[in-house]
Amino acid sequence: MNQLDKKRYLCLHDIPLFSGLSMEFFRQICLATDKQHLTKGQSLFRQGEVSNRIYIIKEGYFKLLRITPDGDETILQFVGPGEIIGETALFRADKAQLATAISVGEAKVCSIDHNTFEKIIKNQPNLAWELIRNLGDRLYGVWEQLSETNSQTTQEKVLSLMIRMANEHGESCHEGVRITIPLTQQEIASLVGASRVMVVQAIKELTMQNYLCRENRYYILKNKCF
Repeated sequence: MNQLDKKRYLCLHDIPLFSGLSMEFFRQICLATDKQHLTKGQSLFRQGEVSNRIYIIKEGYFKLLRITPDGDETILQFVGPGEIIGETALFRADKAQLATAISVGEAKVCSIDHNTFEKIIKNQPNLAWELIRNLGDRLYGVWEQLSETNSQTTQEKVLSLMIRMANEHGESCHEGVRITIPLTQQEIASLVGASRVMVVQAIKELTMQNYLCRENRYYILKNKCF
């Protein structure tokens, strides 16, 4: 295995999606893989952009957002290590991305071209099923988020969001669970569908009620929430 092949192998070997592949199919994917490094605020792909690659996050986080014709941004969700993004373009005739992916900080991703990936999933039903399940989980997450937005107060929306973020992107600490993504108040407002002013008030109330605190740039969900 040469140095380039080794880097490609290391990029993909611990990704659950590929765990059931034979060595030959895994080798084909490795040979079709490129690695990218992104800095904070850099876009991996943009809404409407024609793409012929899918992306696997190795390190760091991305926010997926939709942009309206008026230029307003709505954050759909945050994604992190081990997750696959940009795969929706694989199933579209025009190969256009449905959202924009922006890096939250330093990030590393592996990308695979559609042609190679499509050939492999046609011969590997388990891989196709895992990809569909990945899409389903993401769609369910967006649906759940929209359902909460329509039925809860702003404080309830913020708390539900924090619990979801802690479950998906949290790490244990002495006070509870630290959310490893540095969320801004405006990002929280976009995620819950409320104004920044209302979100600031909700965070203040949750902090006073000892559900939430902030340490540097990171929110901590207290143990009483679990």
